[in-house]
Amino acid sequence: MKTDVVTRWDSAYDMLSRAVYLRRAIEPFVQDEDDSLDYLSLSSDEWEMCELLVTILLPFKKASHSLQATAHPGIHNVFWIYENLFNKIDKIKSTFNLPQYRNEGWAYELHLAVDKMASKLRKYYDKTAKPYVYPEGVILDPFEKLILFKQETWESHYAEQYRLACRQRYVNEYESINNPPNNASNQPSIRKRKRDGLDDDDENDYRATLHRLAARQVKQNEFDRFVDSPVEDNDDMDVLEWWKLNYKMFPHLTQMARDVFAVPATGAGVERQFSKSGRIATWARALLHPDDIMMYKDYISHTGKPLTHGGLG
Repeated sequence: MKTDVVTRWDSAYDMLSRAVYLRRAIEPFVQDEDDSLDYLSLSSDEWEMCELLVTILLPFKKASHSLQATAHPGIHNVFWIYENLFNKIDKIKSTFNLPQYRNEGWAYELHLAVDKMASKLRKYYDKTAKPYVYPEGVILDPFEKLILFKQETWESHYAEQYRLACRQRYVNEYESINNPPNNASNQPSIRKRKRDGLDDDDENDYRATLHRLAARQVKQNEFDRFVDSPVEDNDDMDVLEWWKLNYKMFPHLTQMARDVFAVPATGAGVERQFSKSGRIATWARALLHPDDIMMYKDYISHTGKPLTHGGLG
């Protein structure tokens, strides 16, 4: 599920919204005395189309900002953002059926463009090299879990399908690694009580109960306990903060959550870093190392204070 297409529509929104905002300045500028720029002049209908395009692209602008955020995890929001975009596209299509647009030729053209936009979005929505990371991000979010997949807009089998796939990957890759230390050897010895007064029937019942409890514990692993527990409702708590506080309760599942939420929702943040380096190391500042300057700026943005003597190292 690539998000680059949403970023490109974000750029289109910026250009169009800026043009609409500067309309009063653009119109007299292109209508100069020698008419050399007259061919760039837009009619009233064309300006109306621009305003409508800005309205159409606004949801993609908001989605792009949410996906590009790097200060907090975003992989668990990708499904929700795309679902909202599809819903927005459906509403946009219904807008073209309004009386004021029904007889407009350009409205038909925009309708076709929105259809192509939906097809493009669907293509990127279904295409990814690691499809499991998106539903896992939703499931491992303690404030969401399986709620999204149980909505009416989703087919009924998806919730169970994603749950089983996520559970299987947890069992295969995380359940048996990084076991928490066993401190039983450091505990004081407990004096054993002698068995007395237990007949054979009581002992058999006792052992049968132990076997049932053991079988239940094997079946109910950390993932099952997490999914079956109530959804958190603390809006002030961050996803990573929750996993940090509940590490002792889910030590193995926390390792999986850390890996999943470390995946960025889009590569735009990394691309911005490369763009910054190209503007830092220029012919006028050839002795500067772009990596050091970028690291310095990131340090200041996160800590709010400059580095002490000693440099980045």
